[in-house]
Amino acid sequence: MRKIADLFYGRGKDDFETTESFELLFRSWTAIGFLPKLPKRIVDIIHQIICWCCIFTCPVWYFAGVIDMMNDLPITILLSNLGVAINCLALPLKAFYIKVNMNHLCDVNLMFKRLDERYQTPQEKMQIRETIKISTRIFAACFTLYAFYCIPSRLLPLFTHEYPQGNRFPFIDWLPEGNLKYWLHSIVEMLYFQYLLQLQCTNDSYPAIYIHSIRTHIRLLTDRVSRLGLDPDLSDQQNYEELVDCIVSHQEILVISNTVGSILSLTTFFQFTVYAALICVCMLNLFIFGDLKTKVSTLFYLAPVIWQTVPTCYQASMLQTDCSKLPEAIFHCNWLALDKRCHKLIIYFMQRSQKDICFTAIQLFVINLRTNLSIAKFSFTLYTFIKQMGLDTHYN
Repeated sequence: MRKIADLFYGRGKDDFETTESFELLFRSWTAIGFLPKLPKRIVDIIHQIICWCCIFTCPVWYFAGVIDMMNDLPITILLSNLGVAINCLALPLKAFYIKVNMNHLCDVNLMFKRLDERYQTPQEKMQIRETIKISTRIFAACFTLYAFYCIPSRLLPLFTHEYPQGNRFPFIDWLPEGNLKYWLHSIVEMLYFQYLLQLQCTNDSYPAIYIHSIRTHIRLLTDRVSRLGLDPDLSDQQNYEELVDCIVSHQEILVISNTVGSILSLTTFFQFTVYAALICVCMLNLFIFGDLKTKVSTLFYLAPVIWQTVPTCYQASMLQTDCSKLPEAIFHCNWLALDKRCHKLIIYFMQRSQKDICFTAIQLFVINLRTNLSIAKFSFTLYTFIKQMGLDTHYN
């Protein structure tokens, strides 16, 4: 197991494997209770039970806090807490669906290992190394961005002796008012929020990382196909076997894409739904209710909100571009140097490769940058509608 710094910078003498792109994901999933530690111990089982209780109850505690403080908080803070509560609605749904399909992700890792065995040249190994480096940085960027929002927003209320989020925690809230209740509530709330942030970061990062790995193998296959018929030392039978293996590699990539696509389809749909509501809430605080301090804090919150969907949509859009280059590589390969058996397979291969790998959110939205922009426009339309209702004059 490599160190995180080696994954981040692509350092190390040993050969890298595509599955190392998911190293931080699986470490994080283990830490947040998705994967059992081996060997299993009673402490680890209790840890998993506590984690899943935190996941399934987070919407209850956050919305209970919003409802309880509705008459006491200003509209700006209420909207900020409401945005976090709305984000918590999708957390249990995404977490449960990913947990149910965790075995499929492990099967995908085995398929990537089989694909890696076909690429042994220094240039091909360098592409795999670069993939691991970029995937690690995607996760690190997501974690850093979320932490950049979390630290000041959770610590600043402590200086004014206020609760960081205003959640409701039974047992703790039943204590009499005093320093013990305040600090116990604040510490539990910050630890709880940090756990949910780690959960959100991991589940938001996995689609972009898996799609980027698929992109790498599409590019490797494209380079491999473009070299067909160029080696004069290969016999007709060897060229035929190489072409067949390219087709098999393409079929395995399609299987990986279908497996990953079936998992991220539902989780991305949940995220798109929440994303539209969060953008609208942020714009209300930015342009209607918020003062300068609120606008700055809202901008800090808006950055991780946008990051929840942009990397996935970007990687999906770039995957479609990479897929469009594969038929061109097949057409421009040196097929004249191949025998008639290869000619028939090339026609079949070209027809199969002309269909781009496209991910959808439960068959309703195509996952790409255009859809991400359309949802942002819808949020602005919703914000305009709310503004025309005259809420700014009602609260001012």
